[in-house]
Amino acid sequence: MTPPLSSKLQRQRKREILLACVFLLVMAAFAGRLVQLQVVEHSRWRELAERQMYNTAHEPMPRGEIRDRNGMPMAVTLPLSYAVGFRPSDNIPRDSMTTILSEYLPLSSDVIRRKLDARGYTYLARRVDWQVQQQIEDLELPGIEFVREARRSYPATVAAGTAVGFTNVDGIGQNGIEQALDSLLSGDKRDVLVWNDARRAVPAVMSPMDDALTYSGANVYLTIDLQLQAILDNCMSTGLADKKFEKACALLLDPHTGEVLGLSTVPQFDPNSPGDTDGEFRRCWPVTDLFEPGSIFKVVTVGAGLEEGIVQPSTMIDCEGGNYRVPGKTLHDAHSYDVLSVSEVFAKSSNIGCAKIAERMSADVVYKWITRFGFGTKTNTGLYYEPSGIVPKPAHWSGPTRSNLAIGQGVSVTALQIAAAYASIANGGLLMQPKLIRALEFPTGEKVNFDPVAMGPVLSPEHATELTRMMELVVKDGTGKAAGIEGVRIAGKTGTAQKVNFAEKTYYSNRYVSSFAGFFPADNPLYVLMVVVDDPRGAGYYGGQISAPVFASIAREILEERHPELLPEPKVESAGDTLKSEIETDSSEHEKFAFDTLKYVDVPRVRMPNLIGLPLRSAAKQMEFAGLDIDLEGYGVVFSQYPPAGEMVPLGFSCRVAARPMGSAAYASTN
Repeated sequence: MTPPLSSKLQRQRKREILLACVFLLVMAAFAGRLVQLQVVEHSRWRELAERQMYNTAHEPMPRGEIRDRNGMPMAVTLPLSYAVGFRPSDNIPRDSMTTILSEYLPLSSDVIRRKLDARGYTYLARRVDWQVQQQIEDLELPGIEFVREARRSYPATVAAGTAVGFTNVDGIGQNGIEQALDSLLSGDKRDVLVWNDARRAVPAVMSPMDDALTYSGANVYLTIDLQLQAILDNCMSTGLADKKFEKACALLLDPHTGEVLGLSTVPQFDPNSPGDTDGEFRRCWPVTDLFEPGSIFKVVTVGAGLEEGIVQPSTMIDCEGGNYRVPGKTLHDAHSYDVLSVSEVFAKSSNIGCAKIAERMSADVVYKWITRFGFGTKTNTGLYYEPSGIVPKPAHWSGPTRSNLAIGQGVSVTALQIAAAYASIANGGLLMQPKLIRALEFPTGEKVNFDPVAMGPVLSPEHATELTRMMELVVKDGTGKAAGIEGVRIAGKTGTAQKVNFAEKTYYSNRYVSSFAGFFPADNPLYVLMVVVDDPRGAGYYGGQISAPVFASIAREILEERHPELLPEPKVESAGDTLKSEIETDSSEHEKFAFDTLKYVDVPRVRMPNLIGLPLRSAAKQMEFAGLDIDLEGYGVVFSQYPPAGEMVPLGFSCRVAARPMGSAAYASTN
């Protein structure tokens, strides 16, 4: 029987009401959830969303510069350098991308492909120039990302490279001043808000997180003088060009302040390309490496004898004909000497004579004078890894120790310690702390200068003068004749020390450290200079043969550049004679020079300064000071000049000077 129509309608209506109630309940629940999310938990969900969309990055501020004492840049930060990264995803044409990227990046195709096959984010290249970055970005390659980063540049290239140091790809200082003052050079890091896309890439920087004051790094002024540094580098390279050795260095100090004016190492190190140099030669080894000094250490023995009053320069000492037995060994001299004065003992570098001076002092007294000269104590230049040196205490001495120490054996020192000790003699007896850092300049405008620091008196002025006279005899009539410069008083001492064979616990019979240390002019010392050649090979390994000539060439060029009045006057020629000799020369350059100077016949002549290695600004100042005009070509650092240095040229003459950026192929080819 068919149910009545009214019953069907009633059931349908009930279902509709039930569905409506269910819908209303669902909508009420949904609305309630929306209220919970949008009102009750709004702050929480907004924070979670922002965490996904935005992130905090630490943006480094520009790194401070390293400059020489005159403000010339030695390390600067170049903007607009980029890291090129790759974020892998599906369906990326890696083969074609490899081919394309190999045209822009300094990497082989194999290296690029291996990086593109990485499972996670990887850097393809670092420190890419902004021009190259722009070219790659225009290609719109999938997965390629860019991160802006600063690039460190060293416009002075190899000049004091080991002292300056370098930074790694992350901008962290490695070696030298870059490492020692990394926190000061780096400055602050500010927090910036960055927007992340769906792949967690960082396509944009939004804004700084706060208004906190942040600063770039401090600028560091070194005591290095780039003009003097160029002289050291050029003379070391030229003077040792035909020699075989392991390494060599030259240190130039101001004896009155202790400032390091130049520090040259061979092999040279260019911080722009640290990977091209072995790690051993990247560090500032004149400050960090120890060696036994040999005879250059005899200034300590003789100086102590003078101060203790046990000898005078005229005191006679029996040198035993070249052989002398001491406890545990027999001492030998290079030549057979009988009786010599103390001055002659020093000038001829008699081992036996120096040992006999030490025998007149107790062990404690000998030790006292070694340490008073600064040995066994760090010089505290600020560089990392600087050692104190090794000076055995008297309690640990054996039979021959006293005699060994008297001649520079059994004690380990750094080249900088030796230079500082010689500076104390040059300035009249005061030991000055060696300085490599002259000042700090902060972004606030504050500048902190570091004044000279006296470590204490070593010698009386009278005994410093007596020791200086003995050192002059070394150059005039002793082992250091090759260090002499006609008309200039040079004081110095040679050293030829046997290298230690640590494996056999003895000395090599054919390996040496050859050196010459001294100062000039001896009657009014302006510079202390030390030249060390480690492990010279072949003939001429004595310090007087290999190091002294380099010393002389450096000293001569410094005097020509900075103090020509201290050199003897050159032979004066009349203007007509000079022009005649110039016109008769076969050199086309000299012919042109002679022709150009015809109109200057009656004009006084001046000496052409040496501009090689100088920045153009410094070269222009030198020419202005000399009263000469300058015809400039190029920019950067001078690599060519005409007339050459030392030429007598008419006052007001226009001289040609060519410059190139340091590190360029053109510059390198001329050096």
